[in-house]
Amino acid sequence: MLKTGYNLTKEEIVKKYNVLNQRRGLGKEFNKRVISLAGNLKGKRILDAGCGYGELLVEIAKSYPDSHLYGVDLVDVRIKEVSEKSGKITIKKGDIQEKIPFEDNYFDLVFCTETLEHLKSPDHCLQEIIRVLKKAGFIVLTMPNGTGFWPFLYLDSLILTKWLRSRLLPYEHPLNTDQPVDTCYEYKEIIELICRNGLLIEKIEGWRYLRYLQMLPLIRNISPIVEGFFSKIKMERFAYNLFFLCRKN
Repeated sequence: MLKTGYNLTKEEIVKKYNVLNQRRGLGKEFNKRVISLAGNLKGKRILDAGCGYGELLVEIAKSYPDSHLYGVDLVDVRIKEVSEKSGKITIKKGDIQEKIPFEDNYFDLVFCTETLEHLKSPDHCLQEIIRVLKKAGFIVLTMPNGTGFWPFLYLDSLILTKWLRSRLLPYEHPLNTDQPVDTCYEYKEIIELICRNGLLIEKIEGWRYLRYLQMLPLIRNISPIVEGFFSKIKMERFAYNLFFLCRKN
C-alpha cells in the first residue's frame, strides 16, 4: 500500500480540494455501472457518502424520481453546487471518516464511490456507514485497484518520465496523484479493508482491465471485447475500477 498526504490537517486538505474544484466524477458510464449494481432503487432512502459534486445522485434522481436522496461532503463549493443542481437532494456538510450526520439505521442503501482511498481513516468511515444503514441494508463501494496496473506498480522506480508514469502507474500512486490524500491499494488490501469491517461481499464487478493497455490504439479500438473477455473469466483482480455490492451483517 502506497500513501501520500497522511500528514496533512483537515484544514489543509479542504484548502487543496477547493483548488481542485474543477475535478468531476468518472462520467456517465461509471455512474450507470454503479446504479445497475445497486438494483431497484424505487422508493429507497439513499445516501452518497462523499458525494462530491453530486453527479451520481443527479443520475439516480432522473431514473428513480420517487427515491429519497441525501449526500454528505466536506467541501463547501461542492455542497453549494449539489444544492443548486436538484431540489430533490438533501445535502449536508460533514467529515464521513469522523461522523456521518444522520441517525442510526436510517438508510436503505449507501453509496461510497472512489472515496475511501482519499481518507486517512477509511475503517472509521465504513463503521459510520454501517451505523447509519438499516439492518440488512446494502452498501455499494467502488475503489481504484493498483493491481490493475500490474506489473508496473512494482516497477515505479524504473519509469523515468512523467508522461510514462501517467500511463503506466495508477492515478493514486504518489508519483501521479494531485489529490491532497491518496492511497494506492492493491486488490488483496481492498478485500481485507471491506471484510475486517464486518461487511459481507455479495458481488464484485470490474471495469477497465489492465488500464495501461488502453494507450495502445489496437487495444483501445477493441476495448469492449477486452472488457467482456476479462469479465467472463472473472479476472476482477486486474480491473482498475472495482465495484462491490456489500451487505450489512
